[in-house]
Parts: sequence; C-alpha cells; structure tokens
Amino acid sequence: MNQWVEIDDRSAVAVVRRLARRHGAEIGLPETRLEELAIVASEAATNILRYATRGRALIEPMRGPDAGRIAMIFTDRGPGIPDIDRMFEDGESSTESAGLGLGAIVRLSDSFDIFSAPEHGTTIVCTFGGAEAGRTGDVEAVGLRVCHPHETSCGDDYQIRQTPLATDVLLCDGLGHGPAAAEAAAEVTDAAVAAGGLSSEPGKLMRQITESLVGKRGAVAALVHIAQPQMELRYAGLGNISTLVIGAGGVRRMAVRDGRIGGAATRGYEEATQLEAGDMVIMHSDGLKTLRENNFPQGILRKSPLLIAGFFLDRAFRGRDDASIVVMRINRERTQ
Repeated sequence: MNQWVEIDDRSAVAVVRRLARRHGAEIGLPETRLEELAIVASEAATNILRYATRGRALIEPMRGPDAGRIAMIFTDRGPGIPDIDRMFEDGESSTESAGLGLGAIVRLSDSFDIFSAPEHGTTIVCTFGGAEAGRTGDVEAVGLRVCHPHETSCGDDYQIRQTPLATDVLLCDGLGHGPAAAEAAAEVTDAAVAAGGLSSEPGKLMRQITESLVGKRGAVAALVHIAQPQMELRYAGLGNISTLVIGAGGVRRMAVRDGRIGGAATRGYEEATQLEAGDMVIMHSDGLKTLRENNFPQGILRKSPLLIAGFFLDRAFRGRDDASIVVMRINRERTQ
C-alpha cells in the first residue's frame, strides 16, 4: 500500500509510527533500529502538527538501486523554519515529542535532507537501512509512487536498473486506477522483463512491449537509457508520461507519441540528447500536475533526488489518480 498518510491530529502520529515499524521489520531492521525509526517518524509527524497544523507522510520500501531501504517523506505547507540551524540543536523539538531536535533525527537516520521556505512549507526526507546505492556513482536515481486516495493498490509502476555502464528507467501508468490498473502496469513491467529487460534501445524495447500487449487493458509508458560515461540519453515515450531534462539552458520537455500500450504496436516517439554534469531528468505520470519551469522553487534542484521526488509527489499530486515520479541527477562530466 503506497498511500499518503494525512497528518491532521494526534492519532496520525501513532499511525505513522506503526507504519514505519512495520516496513522496517519487513526489510529486517534489528529491534534497536526499529525503535529509532519509530522515534524519527513520531518526531517528524508531531513537528508537523505543532508548526504547520497539518501535512502528509509517505513511508515505503525503496526499489531499484535503493532496494532494502525505507524512505520516509514528511511534508507540510506551513510557514517554514525561520532558524533552521537552531533546529538542528538537540532539545529543539516539538511539544509532547521525544525531545529531539532535527540534529538528532539526522544522526538516527541513514540519510537526511530538508527543504524549507516561508512560501513553500517544509519537506523532510530520511532513509533507514542498507547502503545508499542510488546516491553514488555517475547518476543518482530514485523513484516514488502513491495510490489514488481511495485505493490500496497502485496502477503506476517503475523500474530502475543501474550498472557501471548505464542507468535505465521504465515508468508506466496503467489505465484507470485500483487493482485493474495495477494489473495493467504489471503486464508492462513483465513484458519488459520477458523482452530481456531494460536496454540501450528504448524504441526497440517499446516496440517489443507493445507487440506483446496488443488488445490488453493498456497503459502509457516512457523509457530512458543513459549511457555512462558518455552521458547520452536515449528516450522513447508513448502516451502522457512527462519527461523533463533540466540543465543550464532551462527545462526541456521530451515529446511523446499519442497512443497507449494495448493498441497498435509502435516504437513510440524516440529522441536522444547529451547530458552534462548537474543536469537532472524528471519523469512523472499524469497523477501529478504537469511540472513547468515556474513550479521549481529556488534551491529545490540543489536538493537530493529523493527530496525533489517527495516534494513534487505532494505539491503536484492531483488527488484523483495514482501518481509516480522518478528523479535522476547527473554527477559527472561526460566523456567520449
């Protein structure tokens, strides 16, 4: 179940704490770490109630290169933190909480990031468990997804595969929402595996997927291959998955071919482009409002891919469909 937990009263703190412990147990965290995970979840949720009155939390096992870790996202639209350095001191905490400051939360977490501004509220992300595979190497890559608010299964899905030579991503959105949409998305990911897995030829793989699923319920999808260390991006898109390349020249939106998986076989729309160190690639389904250049607050793109993904999964969430986002950052200069 990938759902936002609405934090609007004290009962939500207990819900978030239980959810954190459950997911931590699923990945095999020892009891000591489970309790520290629960403390961080309780503290962050309680701070939302005190400083912003209401907000949201998303707690889920990570996938792809970060498999074996728990991601926790806490986000609100309150007044922001005016003196964030002071809040990192131990003892600066919310009333009726564990008495921890953000500094202690940082120490208890395996990774931590925060974005706070008066006009944009506060978003905190932290992870527990495992090595930070997705944050090392030439390309950082992370994905998140949430269900339709009234569903418990997600019709959006993604795959991330990273090797020393490439980063490959598939993002798909099964038509509709709920169990039938989740089944449609699973058909797409299964078809990609049956075709040999994510590859350096997104157009060819899109053709293989669409050929194998003609007549099915259907989905829309986008495929990205980033060759390393050349940092060449190859792309294929079919339907309304948005793919943005963000660099020194601004935001560039990759084109898509109208249609859907389940209709006629096609390679989708294909394109290639060169990436530079510091560039970012963001892919998202239409469960999020279309991201445009003016949607990016000052400083947000300097934050971790996980924080960026969590921020927009909340701020751009339409609330009437499943939603997913994958964020990638290029960490090194390209070579020929």
